[in-house]
Amino acid sequence: MNKYRQLRKERNLSQANLAERLGVSQTAVSQWETGKNYPDINTIKVLAEIYSVTTDYLLGVDSNRLKKDNEIIIYTRVPAGIPWANIDDRAGYEELGPSWFQDGRNYVGYKVTTGEMNPVFMRNDILIMEDTDHCDDGDYCLVQISGYDAELKQVYHQDQGLIIQPVVPGRPAHFYTGLGKDRARIVAVARQVRRNYTRKNY
Repeated sequence: MNKYRQLRKERNLSQANLAERLGVSQTAVSQWETGKNYPDINTIKVLAEIYSVTTDYLLGVDSNRLKKDNEIIIYTRVPAGIPWANIDDRAGYEELGPSWFQDGRNYVGYKVTTGEMNPVFMRNDILIMEDTDHCDDGDYCLVQISGYDAELKQVYHQDQGLIIQPVVPGRPAHFYTGLGKDRARIVAVARQVRRNYTRKNY
């Protein structure tokens, strides 16, 4: 089976769905899958992100279709109710040392895209997040509230629920019992922050 068709089928996407997401015609997608034509390099990059494969694999340069075993996907947005593998808002990969995976834990990356959380987190920080819903008091977590996109919050446990403290300075904390429609769900817990410093010339 053509690799473009195989990867699309694995993601349960129709040709029409994929074409819409890429901003191309369904005919173009069909031509890639029959070998009559090939996507341009910019489309290849987008397809690699959607399918979690390397661009070299799509180009036929490398038979290893997957990212490295010690790489995690970096996400820029975490919508509610969508499995990690199906989230399209990505910003590449981050490499972790082998020791991270020795105990069987799973990790994802999260890129901070706003400067509102200074000085705790800065724009373009990469957070290494453990894929778990268990955290300790004071941990920074990705939290989904009432079905909205997950946001970074500081979490504290109480007998009847959770206190969720926004990381953005000046915003009040809220208490959630887990009952009713206003619920807080921990999606992932921050374990490390990676910050790239840029030197300014004055």
